[in-house]
Amino acid sequence: MIELLFALATVSATQDLALAPRRPLVECSEHLTNARARHGCLRDLLRDAERELDTALENTRQDAEDADLDSGGMFRAAELLDTAHTHWQTYRDAECARRGALMFVSEDSRTDITLDCQVAMTRARASELESN
Repeated sequence: MIELLFALATVSATQDLALAPRRPLVECSEHLTNARARHGCLRDLLRDAERELDTALENTRQDAEDADLDSGGMFRAAELLDTAHTHWQTYRDAECARRGALMFVSEDSRTDITLDCQVAMTRARASELESN
């Protein structure tokens, strides 16, 4: 019985790892010793993530506008989406700045952590919008 529980726990942990998104800093690890190249890689990932978010936001906005048309604008879905997105961007930038501020090692480390956070949060937001 113990062996079965251990096997199930091992399979569950392995599946969780397989589903976990890769961290942007890991994706840019080939530039481990070159801060400028690493920051460029992270900025490229952020640009790509923001493009994905823009696409997801446009699709979601179209759904919201359709809902507004169907309801005669009674629920203001498109307006509320834009408000939510503006607040989300403010939150993302402040939260990632906070995480970067916790890095006392170096300015490069603060930049790494801030960009890593922005990429990860932007990807997550795009995924969230696509799934709703």
